[in-house]
Amino acid sequence: MPATDCLPGPCDPLTATALTGRRLALLGFGAENQAVARWLQRHGLAFTVCDQRPPAVGAAPPAFDGLLQEWRSGPDYLAGLGDFDVVFRTPGLSARRPELLRAQAAGTRVTSQTRLFMDLCPAPVLGITGTKGKGTTTSMVAEALQGGPYARLLVAGNIGTPPLDALADLTPADLVVLELSSFQLMDWHRSPHLALVLSVTRDHLDYHADVDEYRRAKQSISCHQGVGDVLMVNRDCPQSRAFAAGSPARVLEFSVTGPVARGVWVEQGVFHARLDDGPVVVLGPVAGLRLRGRHNHANAAAAALAALVAGGAATQVIAGLHRFTGLPHRLEWVTERAGVVYVNDSLATTPDAAAAALEAFDEPVLWIAGGSSKGADFTDLAAVVARRGVRAAVLLGQEAGRLAAALRQHPGFVGEVITGCASLAAAVAAARSRARPGDVVLLSPACASFGMFTSYRERGDEFRRLAHQD
Repeated sequence: MPATDCLPGPCDPLTATALTGRRLALLGFGAENQAVARWLQRHGLAFTVCDQRPPAVGAAPPAFDGLLQEWRSGPDYLAGLGDFDVVFRTPGLSARRPELLRAQAAGTRVTSQTRLFMDLCPAPVLGITGTKGKGTTTSMVAEALQGGPYARLLVAGNIGTPPLDALADLTPADLVVLELSSFQLMDWHRSPHLALVLSVTRDHLDYHADVDEYRRAKQSISCHQGVGDVLMVNRDCPQSRAFAAGSPARVLEFSVTGPVARGVWVEQGVFHARLDDGPVVVLGPVAGLRLRGRHNHANAAAAALAALVAGGAATQVIAGLHRFTGLPHRLEWVTERAGVVYVNDSLATTPDAAAAALEAFDEPVLWIAGGSSKGADFTDLAAVVARRGVRAAVLLGQEAGRLAAALRQHPGFVGEVITGCASLAAAVAAARSRARPGDVVLLSPACASFGMFTSYRERGDEFRRLAHQD
């Protein structure tokens, strides 16, 4: 049984001192828990790894200066967690797993890399979450704050960098911009002082019990804030606005549909801001953005608000937004061949994200979609496909049948539905054979990549290769 003397309670900060002499386990050994392992190594703390996969074939487990005591793998890798004092959950492992709940009942504390970072970070943190647009908005904020006012700007979290690796170098003069997924937020006990909430719809129903649990996980970014904190929400999204209900934090809004009382908005094609009782500040034209789509106008408004709240000057902020050229796999222009443009939007793993991508184009679109299931409903997406007049939907993967059914059931869809593509190569070939000069071949899957690819990145990289291929 775990020892309980002097171990901090579930909401108390963990420190290296508090963990000394405790039995520690890392549940999963992906990027986040590898960062935890390095932090434990720096503090001379021994630990066990519980990962369904064994170490790489033919390779010994990493030594970590002899601090890695045991590597548990196989189908029962989560058995006996009650033997540990503290376990660090990888984001992909639900906090609702029965093994974790039993361990907690036995007195084991369940935490994570991001929770540990929030406990120990000496710098102010700007947390950003939402269903889609997190990575783009996070990167826009970083671009808008280039040149000050912080000594160092760390962009980390779900965007791909575990913040714990940078902890030793952070000071109160720095700022951490932290992209946060529902997986990371699910069991938080502490919210950042600055919290930005983009549109919140529905996602990851293959992971969360239901939509309510998904939204509650997201709400962890703000539900522990206090009077001196700032919560920024999307006025155009009811679920995002709902985060402000009863919040003691100062609430600001962003919108692309018109003025807000306090915040940033788009009016007549121009970004405006007013954070207090002072005059309205004209930031600059929306047309200066290099990103397509109204959803990216909303991302830019959100980023402008967050950057201004974080201390950026208005001229600096709008210049940064106008410089920003986008991220890979997010409406990424790949190439033009024979007058046909190829666009990689592999990160669009939900119907809402795919709908936003389709709305970004006035040109005729040949749409490549499908993949593995996330429990999504494609009804509303089919309406967008019909309204946009998509010429052909090239469908593949586990969800091809459900996507095809949704399109065929919509009376307004008159395009071609192509199924039976056994690979992304076959789908690209089918789209290319039907494309005419002036068309766009758009990969915007509305589904996860698993089953055919290990990640959206691998899928997008393959699309790039195929687009350039003769």
